[in-house]
Amino acid sequence: MNKISISVFILIVASSNIHASEKLTLDTVRIDLNNKPSLQRGAQIYINNCLGCHTLQYQRYSRLVTDLGIPKEILQKNLIFTSDRHGQPSKLGSLMINSVNPNASAEAFGIHPPDLSLIARSRGPDWVYTFLNSFYYDQQRPMGVNNYLYPNINMPHVLWWMEGIKEKSTGTDKVSYIVEGNMSDREYKAAITDLVNFLTYVSEPAQLKRYKLGFWVVSFLAFFAFIAFLLKQEYWKDVE
Repeated sequence: MNKISISVFILIVASSNIHASEKLTLDTVRIDLNNKPSLQRGAQIYINNCLGCHTLQYQRYSRLVTDLGIPKEILQKNLIFTSDRHGQPSKLGSLMINSVNPNASAEAFGIHPPDLSLIARSRGPDWVYTFLNSFYYDQQRPMGVNNYLYPNINMPHVLWWMEGIKEKSTGTDKVSYIVEGNMSDREYKAAITDLVNFLTYVSEPAQLKRYKLGFWVVSFLAFFAFIAFLLKQEYWKDVE
């Protein structure tokens, strides 16, 4: 079993003790991997808010430079917060991991936060988008929040400062905010779209090149088909 298969297996097993709601309809998110500004914003949101717990063990910082066009100087100064065993800042070629003690995080959250390199492939972008929009206030939970899509999850709503904290009105499906965030509902959903867009890219970075290569392959096949048609016309004109 290769490393990717093992990661998917661990992610599934880690999530198996929490039953996702089957009644909640997934929201649709628009993924655009050609939108580099969106991918850059998503990378910033992830590194500043998620990487402290959730690693991206198959992604290197250097890919953010070559694939997303983030200047190397800005990346090193503002987006690399880890260091090596000698205390020196992590290099561009380093993997996007953290130094969280697995035992300590498991004690705090009940389970070690899984790596999210493949979450967009295993769950789908719509699931990730809906999940990040489904947190609500629940004083019965250890972290003070719950999730409509993933009930009884032991994860804090780390993006509450952006969205705010909402609660469901008794007897209705309406929600109201008990704590206002720094963003409007529209702005928050746009930010989550950028984040999911980035996670979709991380799940398979090679797809950026594949899409570009695919355009030229299809163009070549169309051109070849046209030439083949002209050749067929030339060969068969006397027979007809």
